[in-house]
Amino acid sequence: MTNEADCLLAVGNHLAGLSRHHELVEEGARLLRPVRTAASYRLLARGAGPRPNPGLIEAAPGEGARIEGELYALPAGAVERLARLVRAPVRLGRVRLEDGTEVHGYLCDPSEAGTARDISDLGGWRAFLAGLKGD
Repeated sequence: MTNEADCLLAVGNHLAGLSRHHELVEEGARLLRPVRTAASYRLLARGAGPRPNPGLIEAAPGEGARIEGELYALPAGAVERLARLVRAPVRLGRVRLEDGTEVHGYLCDPSEAGTARDISDLGGWRAFLAGLKGD
């Protein structure tokens, strides 16, 4: 049984097959299952250009959405090492899943919402990327 303290939620470029997934693989992360966040988050596409970056932010009460992601089990010490790779405005924090458990996850500074595109209605980062390929 995996303790939630040893789990990490990926919702953006750390998803399997995407550009930063190798960071999880290098730390020995093991995919447990697809999950969704509680309905208290918003997903942003940050930055201009052909490849924006994802950002998960906590939403105001009643304004959140369930965002698709992947839940990973991590070996001891991996969370601390992964946290050292993160740069502002992203940080590692605690994210609540739709089943009520709290796990580690990548969160973005809410100030980014003013300049980023809110893509929460798409349900997840993969759906957003699929839309980019269609443009």
